[in-house]
Amino acid sequence: MKRKGLQLLLYASLWMTALAVSFIFMDVLNYGDTADFETDYTLSNLLIDGAIMAVFLCVPLISNHLFISLFQPLHHYRSKLFLYAVLLLATNTIAAILLTKGMVLIWGELPRQEFIKTVYLFSLVATFISGIHASIYFQEKYKKATEEQHRLEIENIRQREINLQTSLMALKTQVDPHFLFNNFSILSDLIDESREEARAFLDNLSRVYRYKLINMNVHLVSLESELRMLRSYVHLVKIRFGTAVHVAFPSQEEIASVQTLSVPPLVVQVLVENAIKHNAHSTAHPLRVNICIEGQQVVVSNPIQPLSSSVESMGIGLSNLRERYQLLSDAQPTICDDGHNFTVTLPLIKIEK
Repeated sequence: MKRKGLQLLLYASLWMTALAVSFIFMDVLNYGDTADFETDYTLSNLLIDGAIMAVFLCVPLISNHLFISLFQPLHHYRSKLFLYAVLLLATNTIAAILLTKGMVLIWGELPRQEFIKTVYLFSLVATFISGIHASIYFQEKYKKATEEQHRLEIENIRQREINLQTSLMALKTQVDPHFLFNNFSILSDLIDESREEARAFLDNLSRVYRYKLINMNVHLVSLESELRMLRSYVHLVKIRFGTAVHVAFPSQEEIASVQTLSVPPLVVQVLVENAIKHNAHSTAHPLRVNICIEGQQVVVSNPIQPLSSSVESMGIGLSNLRERYQLLSDAQPTICDDGHNFTVTLPLIKIEK
């Protein structure tokens, strides 16, 4: 109902505009006797002229709708716009000639010069009104197209956010079997060797796993909290391997220098876990994993100490790390294997507020 009301208001405005323009043109073209117009023009004359103009306007407006639907000038070349304008002007001129001839039949003959003036007047008025109508129509179309584009952009952003959340959760759940497979294997061995050590191992394991559960729905954590959890994890490693594995941490001053920066949860722990899993280590030849901070990066490195037999890999540690960074940051981790040392550099991410 509101839209129909606006349409009626638009057509009424166009009708009044057409009347006003026709009177202005009549004065400019000196159509008729101005003195007679001032003294003899009555309300009935106005009503008759208004009715004629209303009937006449139906022709250009209908033609305008037809030509717009045929050519869609907003979406075609200038040649189509030119053709649209020529056809509209021709239609309006023909309608003006027919209307003028009808008026001649009703009110009598007009001199040729006055006949041409009348046709010219009606043709200009009709084309002028058609131009206003087309402009309003195209503005509405452009507004709707812009609003639809914005709606689609917002919907795409919302969909990307949903996909991001889903992808992150899927990647995080991949850590579960990787984490549990390694540590339950260790716990199984410890139960047979020493129940006290198994109990201590289980206590530390619960701290580490609690950290993981707390951060299940968190995409980024502070480097300080990540390294604090990692120290608990290293205690687990010490229970199992003793002095066969050494993990060097950055100093508290270095950690404090990057306290506003973050990493995806468990990425550093996975790198340390992989280093222990894929390298030989013993009391005589310990594995030394070094964690340091270089600028706004965390570097985890270890010497390559090949195992005597290959270890089955689930193949999700490093790929998981890369994919998580791709979803969270433009900066990507770098992996370097020079045959002597294996080094992974993790960019630190600034949390957007």
